[in-house]
Amino acid sequence: MTRVQVAERFVRATSEEDAAQKVQAEFDRPYGYFGSWKTTSSEVDIVEAEQTTVIHPANLAEGGPLLLSLKDAAKALGISYSTLYTMATNGEIEWVLVGSRKYVSREHLLEFIKSNTHKGYYAAR
Repeated sequence: MTRVQVAERFVRATSEEDAAQKVQAEFDRPYGYFGSWKTTSSEVDIVEAEQTTVIHPANLAEGGPLLLSLKDAAKALGISYSTLYTMATNGEIEWVLVGSRKYVSREHLLEFIKSNTHKGYYAAR
């Protein structure tokens, strides 16, 4: 009796070798099959390597406005808008209310970066 399986897998890995090892580890642990299992050969082909999306910090021009919207401040920090909104709501970063909108001053952005920059081993609070 011969059994052939074809499986399409998507894995996150830092290199093609790491991806092949992760897929091979899945082959070594057959789930949902009761009985004897013997692997005679395995082939792993890397079909495509995809770069994951990374938000890069935007340059904060010196001559810009004193207050940045949460969206622009998040771009400058290189984080998502929702993360900055949560941080502002929780009091982790100072903000200014103008009308019904929240803004972050350039000064507070720089203070936030300076106070949260660490060197070496750092245990999260």
